[in-house]
Amino acid sequence: MTLKYKVLGIVFILIAVLIGLLKELDYLGSLSFIIFIFALGMFIFSSLPAGLVAWLSLCAGVLFGLPEEIIFESFNVDIVWLMIGAFIIAEVLVKSGLLSRLTQWIERHCYTKGRVTFFTFLLIQILSVAVPSTSGRASAMLPVYNILSGRFHHHKKFFGIGIPVLILMGANTTLLGAGSHIIGIGILSTQTGESISYVEFLIYAMPFGLIVGLITLFILKMMYFKDFGYDFEVKSEQEKRPFTEREKSALILVGITILLWLGEPVHGLDIAFVTILMSLIMMLPHFKLISWKEGLSSVSWSLIFFVAGAAALGKLLVDYGVTDYFQYILMTLFSGLNVTSELTILLIIILISVLSHILITSHTTRAVVLIPVFIILAESFNLNTQAAVFIALLGINFCVTLPVSSKALLIFYESEDRPFESRELMRMSMMLLPVYIVLMILTYYMYWQHIGLELI
Repeated sequence: MTLKYKVLGIVFILIAVLIGLLKELDYLGSLSFIIFIFALGMFIFSSLPAGLVAWLSLCAGVLFGLPEEIIFESFNVDIVWLMIGAFIIAEVLVKSGLLSRLTQWIERHCYTKGRVTFFTFLLIQILSVAVPSTSGRASAMLPVYNILSGRFHHHKKFFGIGIPVLILMGANTTLLGAGSHIIGIGILSTQTGESISYVEFLIYAMPFGLIVGLITLFILKMMYFKDFGYDFEVKSEQEKRPFTEREKSALILVGITILLWLGEPVHGLDIAFVTILMSLIMMLPHFKLISWKEGLSSVSWSLIFFVAGAAALGKLLVDYGVTDYFQYILMTLFSGLNVTSELTILLIIILISVLSHILITSHTTRAVVLIPVFIILAESFNLNTQAAVFIALLGINFCVTLPVSSKALLIFYESEDRPFESRELMRMSMMLLPVYIVLMILTYYMYWQHIGLELI
């Protein structure tokens, strides 16, 4: 055992002892907190697969007294089934030939630096409006990454780190951009009776999402796409071919899926259910798109198990009072502040929400922990609750510091060629973090407070 792991072991033991001494938490609450801290430390410092760490942590918790149901019920989370369906649908796009057609389109049109980078950005923005969750978009973009990184192999780093980071920035444009948005608005509706509709969220968020996405694209190009140097022959228009029956079937079924996603308020079916239903329909032999075996093989089960395990770890914090304890601590801190300045309140919400991904790696867990706190904060200081929740949700979306900070990052980080390292992601985060915070402040004073999202 190296010195680093000995030191980390001692630090963990000390933290575990301190947690055990907390009178506010009972035994299961303290155990859940300790298990979560252990898993978080292993995510950051260990080379073990993230999914293996999550499940070993859960099993350790069961051995020390947590109920066995946390293992068996861990897959009872909609995001897990959403991701399974998204992986299958992404494979349908590959098997049907639609992505091959996309490759040919790239060969005909993406032969300059500007076209390649703008095409990547535009495709991600389109997906951010239509495809729910960052992980679903990352799954859909992975085959596109393989195409672009193969064609422009000198700039593989740009696509490998750029696509997932741009996906995370694109999450700011729409209510479906991240699962935490839906959770946060749900908490807002439950606790206050207020809500933010899909269209309202789009109006509030789209300008910020597009601007931060373009700034991110510019930084990525400066860092990883300096010299183009490719000289491709533009393909003749005569090489275009008509759509095959398989392509037409895939296009129609994917189109129906997107319409069902967008029409959730009308038909009332959960997005995860729609995704898994349509993925099953696409595997029917009648459509000749993808077989049952091929569909299951296309799923990244290591990532699915990690998501299920991480969701279970986050649920433990809620079920056994750890999040209540943190809410109490935060409210105690806030109650001691004599906050009268709008800028001070804005900075508190932005800094806490943006930096929270360092301590709470799960996007969903951050929303579950922080949104109730910001609602209480808003009500305590007579703030606009909708504004506080909306700003916090956009702050929570910043999660590009570590691979475990987002499932979209993990999908690329755990791919076979591992296009980026943790240190490169952290470097990217250090450049984007101040830009993100300043842009949120500027957007508030120049836009949000003038369209009904003023805090005071």
